[in-house]
Amino acid sequence: MKRDMDWRTKLDPTLKEHFDTLIKNVHKEKKAYTKAKNPSQAQVWCAIAVLTKQISDMELHINKLEKQITPKENTKLKKTLEKF
Repeated sequence: MKRDMDWRTKLDPTLKEHFDTLIKNVHKEKKAYTKAKNPSQAQVWCAIAVLTKQISDMELHINKLEKQITPKENTKLKKTLEKF
């Protein structure tokens, strides 16, 4: 089992922080994924669902913020974002 955990120590420190947060969020669904025929695969799907929810929440928040910006500011912001 120790060998399985070694790869985590090799993660880039900036990724490790996000990884640990994701693991904590996915762990909240342990009752669900442990009931699956293939728990490790179900755990990955739970992680995908957690990430998808986070993206969706951010998109909703961005949409709310965009509605608060005046049209002129909005156009300027879109042009700035398109550069990226």
